[in-house]
Amino acid sequence: MKYEERIKKLNSLNEFINGEHQDDILLMLRKNFKEDKWNIICATMHWFRTVEIYLNSNHLLDENEKDYNWGKVYLFLSAVDIVIEGINDINKIAKNNDRARLFFGDNEVFQDAEKDDWEYFKNIRAIFGAHPTKLLDNKEYIVSTYPTPYNPRNDILSGKTKGWDYYTLLWSKEKSDDFNQLSFGFKFKDVEKYLDKCINYLDTIYSDILDMIYKYKEQTSKQPIEKYEDPIEQLNELSKEDNNRLGGRYNYEINKIKVLIETPINDKNNEMEYQKYRKILISQIPVLYNAIQHPENIDNINEILDIIDCDTECFTNMSSYYYTKLFEYWHNEDMEEILIKHFKDKITPFNNNIMNIRELYCLVIAYNYFRTLSR
Repeated sequence: MKYEERIKKLNSLNEFINGEHQDDILLMLRKNFKEDKWNIICATMHWFRTVEIYLNSNHLLDENEKDYNWGKVYLFLSAVDIVIEGINDINKIAKNNDRARLFFGDNEVFQDAEKDDWEYFKNIRAIFGAHPTKLLDNKEYIVSTYPTPYNPRNDILSGKTKGWDYYTLLWSKEKSDDFNQLSFGFKFKDVEKYLDKCINYLDTIYSDILDMIYKYKEQTSKQPIEKYEDPIEQLNELSKEDNNRLGGRYNYEINKIKVLIETPINDKNNEMEYQKYRKILISQIPVLYNAIQHPENIDNINEILDIIDCDTECFTNMSSYYYTKLFEYWHNEDMEEILIKHFKDKITPFNNNIMNIRELYCLVIAYNYFRTLSR
């Protein structure tokens, strides 16, 4: 693929991890692993951004620099190695297997009879990037010369050219009266083909992660959540199960619903009007129950969110600001008088006989919900 396509595909990891599935990914990592795998994923994404400018082999042979562009070639191979290792680390998480390795046994790219593509690339990486005398993968040879662009004229006498782009010579470690050396090189297009194969494998990794998430949710759904007639008892049970199963995903909504149901409304007329809202809210608790009982099938609880967090367009100017802050001011007695004074004549049919900020909060939420319905 072209360099621009390669970088776009590589950046898809960041889009996937930090996109719509982020909460589920975090949940899956917490539930399935003892170690902090999130840090591994984040480190991988950071390194991808760091090395992406080096993942282009174009022009590495164009300039005739003193070191034959060895420094740039070294950066290219190192960048490829970092990306492949990073994808392999993410794949281990997706497979839930620390011994997983990309394309084990597959040699379709480099087509070496003894090494699969992973091992063969590691060999390239070692020979063109390790200290000349420390090649763990090459027990018989060490790097003898600095790497240079491949010159086919060197092999014309043997009658067969290698077609490499870059190469070096390896000398034997064994004592011998004969001078033994071996040439070794690679094609940039082969390295990039292997790199692109690994990058394209990200789609499979995404699918594996989503499948892992689904299986976890499906497993939790097999454990029934107890049902209660009393709405507060039911919400308390849901809060406990939500913490155990989903890491407290719906805690905010549950607590807010409990406040809206439990808060007493002192004025009889206000209570009569508010009871309409309370009944609607209670009738929607099964939606929340189903979201926690069957997380594999339900991704949101919009039916409830539209009731407790409907948009604020029914208010304007300062009222809209105060509306968004009401829950924050719940325990702020200094703001109570200001807020009651501001809203008391703006939320009909509720009258201005409002005792405290808790009542005000419930009545304003109910008012805004009914106003939203009537627009």
